[in-house]
Amino acid sequence: MDLSSASKWRLDVTHGTYSLLSVLTTTIGMNKLNIDILKLNLGPNRLKLAMLATTLAIAAAPAQALAGTGHASRHAAATGANATTTKAYIQADFMLAHTARVNMRTGEAAIEGLRRTLGAECPKAAAASPENEAASALSNEVIGAMSVVFIRSDAEEVDDFSETVARLHWSNPQLNRKVDDYAAKFKTLAALELPDVCGDVRAWAASGYKTLPASTTQFDERYKANDVGIGEVPARLLAPYESPREHGVLALTRQCERELVEAEARAVEPWSKILDTLNLQP
Repeated sequence: MDLSSASKWRLDVTHGTYSLLSVLTTTIGMNKLNIDILKLNLGPNRLKLAMLATTLAIAAAPAQALAGTGHASRHAAATGANATTTKAYIQADFMLAHTARVNMRTGEAAIEGLRRTLGAECPKAAAASPENEAASALSNEVIGAMSVVFIRSDAEEVDDFSETVARLHWSNPQLNRKVDDYAAKFKTLAALELPDVCGDVRAWAASGYKTLPASTTQFDERYKANDVGIGEVPARLLAPYESPREHGVLALTRQCERELVEAEARAVEPWSKILDTLNLQP
């Protein structure tokens, strides 16, 4: 693949529909930007297909750049490879954030559905329960359950993002670790099974509120280890390799992330209602 020719192509993202055509403008709301990738009709596998050519370009770039000799050539090779990798990451991150933003209301509806289900299946299951560490652990299980149902509508995009990121490498080991950890946590979180909140609260009540179910402890440990907020990769680590042409993509990504953070804040209300329904005092 010729890298110079790739820069002439554009990604069209309009109302959630993705296509890669020559010299097009991406339009989302009132914002317009250009994204350089590949000429393809993406369809349902948009991220995997879009990133394939970029990944091949990244793999080829160091060898091409290292054709010269001396420190300057090696430095130029590393700089060029880092910039290409960063461009690929920024595009993948935008697609993840944008999809999560599109699916945000679906996720919030799923949380409301979880609240109704728990209210119907085990109302007052923790009646007269104490306020202690076990109650706090069960409250954390509720939070984890809410996260699991919220992210389910993004599971396919999370998998695509994780697979793409696994092929990206920078010369900065710290950045590699941060990005790999970020993607791995998202993938694990999206794959977590929904815990049996009602069953666990009932088991705690049946023990006279003395013994916390092992299933609660196990779920809380898995959830805590992989609880991740969108956009956690430090911007300062990516900044040295960013191009001014990517600033528009970054701005839209940040906007999507801000709206998702607002959705997290709104989730406090249904969480509180679920605890009231269960009579759980964390």
